[in-house]
Amino acid sequence: MRLMPAERLRLRIGNLAKAVLVSGQAYQDPKDALNEFVSNAADEYVEAGLRGERIRVMLRRKGRYPVIAVDDIGRGMSPDRLREIARSLFESSKAGDDRTLGEKAIGILAFQQLGNRCDVVSRAEGSDETWVLRLQRGKATAQLERERRKARQVPGTTVVLSDLEPDVLRVLTQRKVVDYLRARRGPALARGDYSIEVVEGRSTEVVSPEKPEGVKLDVPARPTLWGRIEFALYVSPPDTRRRRRVAVVGRAGTTIVDDIAEIEEFAMPPWDSGQVAGEVVFAALQQTAGRRAVLRDRDAFPVFVDAVKAVEPVVRRATEKLAHEVDAQAADRLAETLRRVFGRVLKELADLDNPMRTPVGDEPGEGGLFEAPESDGSAPSKNGSSGPTAPPGVPELPELEEADGDASNAPRREARPDRRRTTDLPSVRPDPDPGEARSRFEPATGIVFYNDRHEDYLVVRDDETGLLDYLATLVAKEYVLYNNPRAANEDLAEEMVRMLVRVRRHLPKRR
Repeated sequence: MRLMPAERLRLRIGNLAKAVLVSGQAYQDPKDALNEFVSNAADEYVEAGLRGERIRVMLRRKGRYPVIAVDDIGRGMSPDRLREIARSLFESSKAGDDRTLGEKAIGILAFQQLGNRCDVVSRAEGSDETWVLRLQRGKATAQLERERRKARQVPGTTVVLSDLEPDVLRVLTQRKVVDYLRARRGPALARGDYSIEVVEGRSTEVVSPEKPEGVKLDVPARPTLWGRIEFALYVSPPDTRRRRRVAVVGRAGTTIVDDIAEIEEFAMPPWDSGQVAGEVVFAALQQTAGRRAVLRDRDAFPVFVDAVKAVEPVVRRATEKLAHEVDAQAADRLAETLRRVFGRVLKELADLDNPMRTPVGDEPGEGGLFEAPESDGSAPSKNGSSGPTAPPGVPELPELEEADGDASNAPRREARPDRRRTTDLPSVRPDPDPGEARSRFEPATGIVFYNDRHEDYLVVRDDETGLLDYLATLVAKEYVLYNNPRAANEDLAEEMVRMLVRVRRHLPKRR
């Protein structure tokens, strides 16, 4: 049996008006839709060979007839060119031009996400006539006519969006538009390709590119069959108040993705650490229709992923090294602060009584810190030394002599303030060999080691004020335990409270 050849069918749009409406609402954010008209102005400057010219975004959100306009001072468009735009949807003349962003010729339909009407007002070079192409949401036709009332004085194009949605007016404030354009167009602005002004009422703000912070990494560009992949990466210390991001930049210096960690392959350290800023530039990358993601094609995207993965170890080592350096500096700073705090606390407590004495510490051997009876200081101890000694930084614990016979005949010693304690203060350091405990005291070195892997430490590590309070609590705990080895639990608790009340009076206040 002879098989019939397959029939080839030409696809046609059955409901053109519906297709126009859906195509124009493919944007996740109204700012993305507004950005399409900024892109058209930027592309015009590139095609005309103009550099450093301004693009003006005008917001009139109040009043009876709110409008948004995007204006350029490029070559402008003749009536024939405006007709071509209306008749050439999905057939962009800019497709394949790496200098420009437009490729699908549907950007002009983006007005439908913002409002009901769009007027493209333009005056071509060499002409004194201004023409306007009028489009309306969901309509498959447009009107072209001579504009007489608001004729342009110079060549260029103004896109006027009107009959705006209430939600759009709330979202497109001057501040939000400036911040958005700074993030999306920072590379092109930094190169000086063009400038952008956002005007609302009497307020005009120039969109300036963000200045990179941190240490610049020396990451060379990687050549590929689809062009160079360039890296401008900066590493900074962790900052809980600000999360730094690496942008992915495509052609025409336009940001495709604000944060590389939004791409599944890079949703991990170091890219999501908040320590890395900058951009990865690859002109071969393409955007999805909504301008919010990288198009995962079979050519450029895998090359991009491989190139970024190749530099990932260098970036990770840099972030880890910097984080360790910052942690060490913070530890030194906190240790010095704690020494000052405990110096004041122990001096204050010494004026009351022996600061480490518990209620059961009045007799030798029951706990508490005691001084030896006053003597000439030369009486040898049982081990042959000439008196009790303690390692540097640790309060001395004089040896208690055993009494012959009945303990009641032993010489009575009083618990007294230890005036030296204001200088014999411990330091704090991360525990090189942490166990399960939050902290431990090492008398030989006079250091309170804290467990920087403990879940309580991890809760407060990014809040320096909270971390200082936590470490102060650990030092107070170790002081009380060390100096009251035989006290009952309730007595330890009382002594701990007494210590902490005074410690927290001297801690720096949160700003």
